[in-house]
Amino acid sequence: MAIHDAFRILTVDNEPSVLCSLKFVFSAPRFEVTSAESGEAALAFLAPGTAPYDVLIVDQKMPGLTGAELVSELRTRGVAVTLLLLPAHLSPASLRPSDALHVHPTP
Repeated sequence: MAIHDAFRILTVDNEPSVLCSLKFVFSAPRFEVTSAESGEAALAFLAPGTAPYDVLIVDQKMPGLTGAELVSELRTRGVAVTLLLLPAHLSPASLRPSDALHVHPTP
């Protein structure tokens, strides 16, 4: 990434307020933030032939495809991206899917 290029971030969360907050925190021009409201929508942004993202920030607990299931699918598809998995509530139960994928959630 050249010094003038924006750092590309894909945020994935079913809560619009969280997506809005992340877009505010990672503001332009240093960051280019794209938001997806589901794991399924994120897969479309990460399809072959699309521009790669530098970082993927994913909520763990979402309807449909959970964060851990999204990570698993991305690994199956060979998508290489730095990943932050953000569980809303840290508990042993919420950590199990992440542990199985060797992903360490970011509290």
